[in-house]
Amino acid sequence: MNAAIIGATGLIGRLLLQKLIDSAAYNKILVFGRREATFAASLATEVIFISCQLSQLPTVTVGEKIDHAFCCLGTTIKQAGSQQAFIAVDKTAVIDFVQLCHASTNLVVTALGADAQSSTFYNRIKGETELALASTLATNEQAKGAIAKLILFQPSLLLGERSQHRPLESLGQSVFNLVSPLFIGPLKRYQPISANSVASAMLTMALNPKKLYPVNSTNSTMAERQVIRVHNETML
Repeated sequence: MNAAIIGATGLIGRLLLQKLIDSAAYNKILVFGRREATFAASLATEVIFISCQLSQLPTVTVGEKIDHAFCCLGTTIKQAGSQQAFIAVDKTAVIDFVQLCHASTNLVVTALGADAQSSTFYNRIKGETELALASTLATNEQAKGAIAKLILFQPSLLLGERSQHRPLESLGQSVFNLVSPLFIGPLKRYQPISANSVASAMLTMALNPKKLYPVNSTNSTMAERQVIRVHNETML
């Protein structure tokens, strides 16, 4: 099998890339990005870096069949500089990457609270992205007759060391660590989660699709056959 990943220099992405390599499940891993990620190489897996700006994704050509596409893109409005720049990363580039890969299984990190109807800008864009991805894959299914899986990971506050310091997030991590034991039952999905747990869950679910999709009923809706949302409870 072959895999593709974007966002491999970020908090989740750099952990996931190494897990993909260490799993020895992939012959080739295509890494898309503006700069190369750091990783420990393996003789069993060839890692191919494809240098590109996010805006160039629609023009990139992939010469390999991609089985699993992993998207770990994510920024903040402060880092992006504006709402439009944020949309270019967290929505446009995510959609472009999935369309580029044409993978049978697409694993995408969004966020807890993603809702296209949300009054909160961040959550609304995340929700719009999820809907656009599902619509894109549904259109491809109608055209090609093949069901492409979409697994959306919606973690809460991420724990881990980022290459770029986010002061408010660091403060939030400290506070939430103190109150984490209170997140039980329905509240568990709001409990902070380590980036390593999210990365591990992404690999596990990519390699064990039958756990997520035991049977594709001909009577089920396209969304039921195609999309699953993964919250903290499943990833912890």
